[in-house]
Amino acid sequence: MKFSRFDPSYGAYGEWHSICPEMTWKSVSPDALSGIIPANPLLSKANSVLVMASASANFSVFVANINRVDMPASAIDQEPYIAVCDHSASAASGGFVHHGTWSKRTSLPGKEFFDGLSASGIQAHYPLAEMPTASSGRLNELKVDSQNAAFWAALSALRHSSK
Repeated sequence: MKFSRFDPSYGAYGEWHSICPEMTWKSVSPDALSGIIPANPLLSKANSVLVMASASANFSVFVANINRVDMPASAIDQEPYIAVCDHSASAASGGFVHHGTWSKRTSLPGKEFFDGLSASGIQAHYPLAEMPTASSGRLNELKVDSQNAAFWAALSALRHSSK
């Protein structure tokens, strides 16, 4: 697993919160994160994004798990971006997790998926097995193991990058 540090602006907290309030998750279009995730080509290759938000007394944690389409490999890879807002210091830190090792981080949706994607363009959004069937919910009710694992992998990667 590799972590690329890209600290967000603390001023983006309001935008993150408007997309996904603390203690919830929400499935969003990649376009919804344009401007709050640092310039990165991942969003242009994304099928969908699951944003998860948690909080403690002084911190808000947002993880945007990007479902990146890998056409050459006929796969969908999860690439999380984490943004942690430290309210006591009015500061933020974050970055991208690449090549994670959690279970079901990569899915192989099948020929029909990629035929449909090729026919309609990369901006088409198809349901994925590793996404919840609802569009939003409470964080403690998120029952997709790979999404929960992505959240914890991003938090761990950021924590280890700070040392």
